Amino acid sequence: MSQTNDLILVHGLLGSLSFFDPASYLPDINVLSPDLHGYGDSPLKTDLTLQDQVDYLRQFVESQASGPSWLLGHSVGGAVVNLFAAQYPNLVAGVVNVEGNFTIKDAFWCQSISQKYPQTWNAEYQQMCSDPEKWLSNSQIALSPQRVLWAREILAYQTADTVQAVAKAVVTGTDSDEYLSTVKKVMATPVYLVAGEHSLPGWDVPGDVRKLAKELIVIEGTGHMMMLEKPEEFCSLVRRIINEN
Repeated sequence: MSQTNDLILVHGLLGSLSFFDPASYLPDINVLSPDLHGYGDSPLKTDLTLQDQVDYLRQFVESQASGPSWLLGHSVGGAVVNLFAAQYPNLVAGVVNVEGNFTIKDAFWCQSISQKYPQTWNAEYQQMCSDPEKWLSNSQIALSPQRVLWAREILAYQTADTVQAVAKAVVTGTDSDEYLSTVKKVMATPVYLVAGEHSLPGWDVPGDVRKLAKELIVIEGTGHMMMLEKPEEFCSLVRRIINEN
């Protein structure tokens, strides 16, 4: 097993990853779920950048983790983890990249959101929040009472302003050759790629990144929100990754 038992879950555009109580599935691992700028009780920073989120994560890791930690980044959180691991490899035991952003092609939703007028996006987001069943259905996720409760929590965890600010930061931060070069530096540490069966075809993982990753793991019968669809299987997979290193 890895010398560290700290696992830091870095959420994506919609937080937090604490919604499904991952610690209950991983009682032998110290699970930490920080709220990045603008999420939960964390205030939104003016002119937010991905580097701001990396700096926030560094402060969290240095104050809360017991040593080099495993970092799991989901979606946009994968981009934050990529930058963090490249800049602070001494704080990272390994990376679990869960359909994280590797190229601007992965930021298709962020691009759409970032281009909308704030009033337009705010109205759209409020409509999403008022109808979590529709949000799940649009994501091709079968409805259940538990999933609807989780969806409602996820959508309420941040404001429309936060979502749009982060979307803009992602588009600006990942649309460059410099970002991809930074991503490749991360491959010096153990990196696992995790995807949902239904969403894998849309994940733009560069060929050399896929070759250098320790493993690409696909969770059958799920999409981009695989931890909402199959939380127990998702956590078992994460435990296996940590235990084998």
